[in-house]
Amino acid sequence: MDNIYEKYTAGGQLIGFDYQFYYFMYLALDLRQGETIGFEVKDDVHIDKSDGSVILFQAKHTISTKSDGTSTNLTTLDVDLWKSLNNWSDLIKKDNSILDNHYFCLVTNKGDDSNDFITALKDFNSNDNIDDIGQLLAKLKKDTKSDTINKYLKNIMSLGKKRSKLFYSRLMIETNFDNIIDKIKNKIRENCRNNVDLVEPIFESLSSNLNVAKYLDIKNRNKFEITFEEFNNRFGKCFRIAYKDKPLPKRSFDIQLPDNIDNQIFIKQLIDIGEISLGSTEVIEYTSQMLQAVNNLLYWSNNNFILPTEIDEFKKEAILKWKNEFRSKYRQIERRINSGSVISDMEDEIKELGIEMIDFIRKEDLIIATNFCGIELSNGHYYALSDKPEIGWHYDWEQKYK
Repeated sequence: MDNIYEKYTAGGQLIGFDYQFYYFMYLALDLRQGETIGFEVKDDVHIDKSDGSVILFQAKHTISTKSDGTSTNLTTLDVDLWKSLNNWSDLIKKDNSILDNHYFCLVTNKGDDSNDFITALKDFNSNDNIDDIGQLLAKLKKDTKSDTINKYLKNIMSLGKKRSKLFYSRLMIETNFDNIIDKIKNKIRENCRNNVDLVEPIFESLSSNLNVAKYLDIKNRNKFEITFEEFNNRFGKCFRIAYKDKPLPKRSFDIQLPDNIDNQIFIKQLIDIGEISLGSTEVIEYTSQMLQAVNNLLYWSNNNFILPTEIDEFKKEAILKWKNEFRSKYRQIERRINSGSVISDMEDEIKELGIEMIDFIRKEDLIIATNFCGIELSNGHYYALSDKPEIGWHYDWEQKYK
């Protein structure tokens, strides 16, 4: 039965995509001033160097293993090898100037034992004799039984001696690049002063936020490229746990009240339970608190004081506290409704419970990125949630306002 399912799974392909992304992450940790790294833009991964040169990376992964448990080798006639070289040959044939400033790197977790091409490439780098590689490619083209590899070799050989010599002088093949997550974590450990306890949370935060950024950029049809400065600004906070936290800077923003202030959903919800009355001074007070909370949250996010994942966690925590209190307050009401009671007959009781609930919530001092928000901003955040509305105070708030 297992064999039936194996036909329809893509585990090996999916881990290949993950390998490419983790290799991108690995290189991003070594990014230098003036450099830009890209994922699936110019190649699997690329780096634009400060001197104007470009390194194109093809990352190939295998889940196949030898009897000793190590990854299988990148053989002389491995399709991954010749597919990569074929792709780069196509680029060169379209634009010869690529050879002026581009370098090419094939990285793989496969071994390199007895790979005749890798041996020939090393010899070429020592003796500058391109003929030996040419003769090897001609022999492989004759010997291979694969039409695909034959086609790749023919295309690569069509570069001719001059372009081939430049190409192979700029070609690197890195084998046995396995356990990539461990390699990333070792780099993180170096960045956080060898504090091993911090490696795991930093890795999880960085990989999660990079994945979110990749998804959003590609979803919005933007290229996923990150400069050295952008990496520090957008993802540097992932390393914040390794250093002493500083409190989030709170700002007092000039508030422009909405024209129809009484028509705000969160105000209607408070009026509905009798917590405030139409036109009361609390309407302005609560609106100001809500706008201060919204503006501070935007300010922290836009200036990279907090991460997108921290905003999500902050919101989820606030809603969970509301949900727990909502269930507690309205448990008896729900039982009576399930037994046949009508909501309208319990309206006065529901309003009292709604007021008790908002009183409880207003005492909550919410935490974001290890910082307490304070009661005012916490209250304002709950008003913002009830204005969307994602939460409410009346038992029947969803039916009334959502």
